[in-house]
Amino acid sequence: MNRNFFSLLIGLSIFLIACAGGANSQEKKSILSGNLTGLNTGELYMIDLRKSKAGPIDTAKVDENGNFSFDFVPEQKAFYRITLSYELSLILPLGAGEAVVVKGDAADPDGLEVTGTKDAERMLAFNKMLRNVTQQQQNLNQEFGKYANHPNMDSIVNVFRQKFQTLEEEKLSTMKGMIDEDPTLFSNLAVIEQMPAELEENMVYFQKVDEALAEKYADSPYYKNFHNRVVKLSRFAVGSDVPEIDLPSPDGQNIPLSSLRGQVVLIDFWASWCKPCRRENPNVVSAYNKYKDKGFTVYGVSLDRAKNAWVSAIQQDNLTWTHVSDLKFWDSKAAKDYGVSGIPFALLIDKEGKVIGKNLRGAALHQKLEEVLN
Repeated sequence: MNRNFFSLLIGLSIFLIACAGGANSQEKKSILSGNLTGLNTGELYMIDLRKSKAGPIDTAKVDENGNFSFDFVPEQKAFYRITLSYELSLILPLGAGEAVVVKGDAADPDGLEVTGTKDAERMLAFNKMLRNVTQQQQNLNQEFGKYANHPNMDSIVNVFRQKFQTLEEEKLSTMKGMIDEDPTLFSNLAVIEQMPAELEENMVYFQKVDEALAEKYADSPYYKNFHNRVVKLSRFAVGSDVPEIDLPSPDGQNIPLSSLRGQVVLIDFWASWCKPCRRENPNVVSAYNKYKDKGFTVYGVSLDRAKNAWVSAIQQDNLTWTHVSDLKFWDSKAAKDYGVSGIPFALLIDKEGKVIGKNLRGAALHQKLEEVLN
C-alpha cells in the first residue's frame, strides 16, 4: 500500500553518510576516525546493518577531546551504523583499505564534515537535501493543521497536496542529478532507495545504477538485492506480454483477461481493505467513464478474502467494469503470476495485450489514455 501524502518521512532524522577510500588511505590506520564535540558517551559502537541483532562488531573509545577511531576491516564493502545520539546515527558504506574522517558537532548534523572520497561527499549532500525536504514537509504539515476546521477544506487540501508534490518532484530531480553525475558510486544504492520505483520514468535510473555497479560489486549482498529488485521491476517493461488471468467474477463465472483482447485494458490489482486503492478508485472511475466508449476498460483483480467485503466495495465505489478474484488474499494465483507484492498495482495493456504503462495513477492515467485513444 502506498504511503499517504501527508506522511512526512519523520524517520529521516537518521543521518546517512557514505564514504570510500582515497589515494592516501594506506597512510591512515583506521577505517573510520574523527573528532566530534557534543557527544554524551565515552564509547561509540559500529553495527553491521545486515546483522544488526548480533550487536556491535567494533567499539571506539572517545577521549576527552572527542577523538575516536575504529579499526575494524570489512571483508567487502557494506553499510554500517554508528549511533551518536538518540536523534543521530551515521550509516556508512565501508570497505577494506578505506579511511573516513568525520568532524563537527554531534548536536549539529548539518554542520558535520566527512572527508576522503566522492562517496562521502555524495552522501553528505544527499543527506542534507533529505533533511531540508523533510523540514519543509514538517512545516507544511504544521501549517495545514491550522486549517482543520476551514469551510473550504477541499480547496485547502488541493493547495497543500500540490505543495507536497512540488517538494517531492524537486527531491526526485536532485536525486536523478546525483546519479547522472556519477552512477558508479556505491552510495547510489542509498540514493535510489528514495526514488519511487512505481513510476515508469524512474526505471532508467534503476537500470543505470544496476549496470554501473554490476562489475565492481557483483558479490555484494546489497548489490545483489538491488539487482534482483531491478529484474523484478523490469519484468513488465513497455512492449512486454502479460500472463493470462482466468479467475471467477462475483457471480462465480470465470472471465479470462484474454476475453477483453481488442480493447485497451487497465489490469488493476486492488482490495476492499486497501485504503490507497480505494482513494484511487474515483480517478479510475473518471477515466473509465471518459474513455469506455473509445475502447478502454478495466479488469479488476481483487486480493480480498471475504466475498461480501469485495462485492460491497465494488458497489460503494461504483466500479462498473469486469471484476475477478479467487479470494485468496496474497496467495492469489494472479498476484503470484504477476509478482505483486504491494497494491495498488496496475498495468495498462494495448489491444494486442502488450504493456504500454505501469502504475499510472491520477492525471498520468488520463494523459496516457488520451495519447493512445485519441
